[in-house]
Amino acid sequence: MTPPRGSGRRRLWIAAGVTAWIAVLAGVSFWSVRDDPPTVPEQRDIADAVTELRRATGALAAAATDDRWALRLGELRIEDCSVTPVRPGSVASRELAVYVPEGDARIALDDIAAGLPAGYAASVTAVRGGTRLSLYADAGSFIAIDAEALSVDQILRVRVESGCRPRAGTIGAADPAAGPAPALLAETLAALGADPAVTPQARSVACPEGGTATTHLADAGAGDAEDGPRGVPPGTTPVWSGAAGWAYRSGPDSVVVTTDGGRMQASVTTGCS
Repeated sequence: MTPPRGSGRRRLWIAAGVTAWIAVLAGVSFWSVRDDPPTVPEQRDIADAVTELRRATGALAAAATDDRWALRLGELRIEDCSVTPVRPGSVASRELAVYVPEGDARIALDDIAAGLPAGYAASVTAVRGGTRLSLYADAGSFIAIDAEALSVDQILRVRVESGCRPRAGTIGAADPAAGPAPALLAETLAALGADPAVTPQARSVACPEGGTATTHLADAGAGDAEDGPRGVPPGTTPVWSGAAGWAYRSGPDSVVVTTDGGRMQASVTTGCS
């Protein structure tokens, strides 16, 4: 049977059209991969995530600057996770411990939420008659800020986290330069009977308006908090004091002493001004 006249030409035109459409889709996909922002966390590796996490932690430190509270910045943590069942990854996190007077947990979380950038859409919710509190903020680039606390808590642990990301060879730049430890740390260590030759660690984040927020931390030797706070300036009332340590403000600085496993740690944190 003879094919209808022109059918071969139509097939050629259809084939050419399909080929052109595939080329258009390929071009759009290539442009999208290069220029579109990521739409899922798995499109940014852990190095990108750490850069954004440092930015968000700086914003959190600025939001938590209040002379009613004492602060201690935690170390940057990188832990293993699984992006998929067969694809290993890493998750980055950092914690800001906020020590508040008794009964101020809700006030502190509300104030931190209000101090975060408006684009983070931070909010605090309370359930079970206001006894359980949650803070959540979206810092962008798939970075979350959250905290869970009871209304009676005096130590609020606000966490910045990246979620599980593909691994990378490096995790970006180190913390910004911290400068020398303040004299207040040496004074606190002396009051605790610590070795005067101990070398402090420094943990810093860049503040949104410039400068840094830094925690200078040092091992204060064997000891516990059973005898109560030591080295607290006369007339200063700790914002928190208990079997695990104490915390107070000295002007713009936060002093925190904690005990763990029979060892004491002392820190002085200079916040964003």
